[in-house]
Amino acid sequence: HIITFSPHFLFIMHPDAMTLLIPQCPLSSWMLFKNKCFLFKGKSNEFRANWSYARSWCREQGGDLAVIDNQYENGNYLRELHYPTWIGLSDLVEENQYAWSDGVSPVLYTNWNENEPNNAGGTNEGCVSMHASPVFHGTWNDTKCDQAKPYICKITFGTSHTD
Repeated sequence: HIITFSPHFLFIMHPDAMTLLIPQCPLSSWMLFKNKCFLFKGKSNEFRANWSYARSWCREQGGDLAVIDNQYENGNYLRELHYPTWIGLSDLVEENQYAWSDGVSPVLYTNWNENEPNNAGGTNEGCVSMHASPVFHGTWNDTKCDQAKPYICKITFGTSHTD
């Protein structure tokens, strides 16, 4: 077996010439979950950012803000959250039409808090954060995009097997 590393995959060459690609997170600060790597920024008193800056920063790392595809993934994030935290959902392109910031992932799952999204007080709340409070833990809220919050970056990998 020949094992080599690249920035995002571990390549294992088998004697039968099959190449197995195993996702690897870019740094130890990223957490691997299935075929995605996550980075939680702002868990304690770390740097926080508005939604646009958070998205740009995640993209500079080779990813985007987090896409949540199902209830299990939503629950997986919760153990790391201490404050309301940006995820990659927004209605910035078209009001009330929520889409993921990566531009390709379909919205397969949502976990809105009761009466959300609501543009509270008639304000334009175009970006989505995940609650971290004991009462609303894990539910989503539409929020003003200019607020400084922690955020979750993700990198998604496709696994591949070649003969």
